[in-house]
Amino acid sequence: MKLKLRQLQDGRHQFDISLSEPASDLLDFSPVRGSLTVLKSGVTLHVTGCLDYTARQHCSLCLKSYEAQGQAEIDLFFRPQTREDLTGGRELELKPDELDMVLYLGQEIDLWPELREALLLSLPVKPVCRQDCRGLCAQCGKPMVEDTCGCARKETDPRWEKLLKLKKEK
Repeated sequence: MKLKLRQLQDGRHQFDISLSEPASDLLDFSPVRGSLTVLKSGVTLHVTGCLDYTARQHCSLCLKSYEAQGQAEIDLFFRPQTREDLTGGRELELKPDELDMVLYLGQEIDLWPELREALLLSLPVKPVCRQDCRGLCAQCGKPMVEDTCGCARKETDPRWEKLLKLKKEK
């Protein structure tokens, strides 16, 4: 999605996003839908909104592929890049309110890189296909769905027996 700054008046603007086909750099996300609010004040823009998506994930326990619903919150600030930003060799200290700032050049802003980043960051670090997923059998590697692997459970290490006895006594 690109914003043409010359066509955008100061004030609040609402945009609906609907990507039914996956983007070439986000093949596992489809569809992506949501709305963005752009607040333009001079040359500065504040973009907020929410994107709902379906993403293909792999369970971190059983490795099964599944589709998960998710939501990415968008809260971005854009300002034009200045000569001070381009001064090479000189270090500039960022103020806390500049950490979320995205710089742009020209009269058009491509929102896709920032939207893509928000989608990727909204994915869970450790995806799980179901809350009660038991993962894979440690001996044979088969999924632990309703104890179907039939492997004998490994005996407890004899060094832990004293602790088990204490636990049973309580």
